[in-house]
Amino acid sequence: MSKSYNILYLDDEEQNLVSFQALFRRKYNVFTTTSAHEAVEILSKNEIHIIFSDQKMPEVSGVEFFETILPDFPYPVRVLLTGYADLEAVIDAINKGQVYRYVPKPWDTNDLEICVENALDKYRREQELLRKSKELDHFNNALEQFVFSTSQELRGPADSIIHAAKMLERSGGESDLRSAIETILTEANRIKEFGEQINQYYQNAEVEIAKEEVNLEALVNDVIRRAQHNPSVEHTIRTEFNLNGIFVSDKTRLRIILQNIINNAVQYADDSKESNQIAISVVQNDEKVVFRISDQGAGIQTDRLQQIYEIQVDPNSGWNAGIGMYLTKSVVDKMRGKINVISKPGQGTQITFEVPNLR
Repeated sequence: MSKSYNILYLDDEEQNLVSFQALFRRKYNVFTTTSAHEAVEILSKNEIHIIFSDQKMPEVSGVEFFETILPDFPYPVRVLLTGYADLEAVIDAINKGQVYRYVPKPWDTNDLEICVENALDKYRREQELLRKSKELDHFNNALEQFVFSTSQELRGPADSIIHAAKMLERSGGESDLRSAIETILTEANRIKEFGEQINQYYQNAEVEIAKEEVNLEALVNDVIRRAQHNPSVEHTIRTEFNLNGIFVSDKTRLRIILQNIINNAVQYADDSKESNQIAISVVQNDEKVVFRISDQGAGIQTDRLQQIYEIQVDPNSGWNAGIGMYLTKSVVDKMRGKINVISKPGQGTQITFEVPNLR
């Protein structure tokens, strides 16, 4: 049986430690000590799930020990052992040391085993609540950022559409008419793309990982074919595939990642250069797939590179600067993958990401 839980027992009586160790050593990792100082060292070096402490000890009482360690080690479940009918000590233990329960000494073996099982149940429940609380905080923060980002991002296209509509209203020629129509279509597509990104983010947060066999070469080529074209820049996209065996993953999420990265490489190329090459490498084996997308675009400023995965509002940085890489990182994390960005201003950007093979 795998020993998944660690128990610490502090008592100044060696025989009690020996008996406790003999009772639980087969099921749990048991740490015992007669020193409160050593007990703190054990807590510092090990993830302890339950702490037992005797109340009556020469240097420090059990209540004092629990009260002392509570700020630094709030998560282990605390159990007080006492051989005295000391009601005041029990009340102090509950109020000061936040003790789960107390056990009278000498203990009953069956009662002590039940106490340990109940304490572990309590620990698991509290850890699950803590995990959900952190997820909720993260979700709420992301939601607040999205609301703010959305209001800022939609302002630009809305102003452009209003301006184009006014051009149509006072249009005096065919050139003005064409320009206004092109502006309306461009900004409408930007609004549509932003709406799709928001939907993808929430789909990623709510929907579980799907498993299906993925033809990686076909997927990459399809994303390239659909990539939004930057008419002011000539692009050359080269692909290289090293695929070994069957690859199983979430095809929809892979598409989201590739779309964001490749679209950015195409849209935000350096228009001062005659051509911009984009190189896409895909290496896949039984364990994972590694994508590397390199471009020769304008690159990312060093100070911006540190915040690349955050929601950013900068009307001068382009449409996808708001949530594109934030969404990409969220999807990669959901797939238990890794992503890394290297960029030099004026030279280009290289993005490498990997996700596991779920075969």
